[in-house]
Amino acid sequence: MLPTVAYLLMLALLLSLARWQWHRALDKQQMIDARAVRQAAEPLDLNRSMPDESMDRFRAARVTGEFVTGQQWLLDNRLYRGQPGYHVFSLFRTGQGRELLVNRGWVSVGQDRSFLPVLPLPGGRLTLTGHLDRPESVGLKLDGQPYGSIAHLVVVQYLDLAELARAQGLGLMPLALVLDADAPGALQPDWSPVPTITPEKHRGYAVQWAALAIALTIIYLGVNTRRLPDRQSEEER
Repeated sequence: MLPTVAYLLMLALLLSLARWQWHRALDKQQMIDARAVRQAAEPLDLNRSMPDESMDRFRAARVTGEFVTGQQWLLDNRLYRGQPGYHVFSLFRTGQGRELLVNRGWVSVGQDRSFLPVLPLPGGRLTLTGHLDRPESVGLKLDGQPYGSIAHLVVVQYLDLAELARAQGLGLMPLALVLDADAPGALQPDWSPVPTITPEKHRGYAVQWAALAIALTIIYLGVNTRRLPDRQSEEER
């Protein structure tokens, strides 16, 4: 009885992992397809239109205005070629008074985390180009992020635009602008159009989990099939 219970629990776990990886593959493929379509679309003029969080993600965009000095946010735990660093987010205000968070790119942590990098902003009226995206956070979304801090540079583990807007009293657009490499104020570009784990890898993982489930079933049936004649022989005696 106990081996059967253990087999059923393990089988359920393996099948659930296979199903999860298969759905991850589907989600990644949908994201790649959507990204390709939106990147091919006409760039969105942020001076005239407010981006839609779901429909305009990955879309090229341009905006004219100026950087707002006084505060920048550093998204921690961003690796570039194996080196730890931050994604630098700066506030930008359009000529119409709309506020936008701009991902300027990657900067190294340096030798000592207790000293934050020097990050000057270009002044004057500027035209920025890039694409729209959500901040790519690798940290867990926990309470207590210092969104309300008044420090000049604020290190965050997770960047939620809506929560930052509420804490700072800003009217932020729902997506950030990831700068092109040649845009004013751009730092080291750190954005890839291809996910780190591709749909093909997820499908491969799903097949592996399913194969383990099949192997487990074969072993279980083989063991129990051999036991059945043994039991019948004992009963005949």
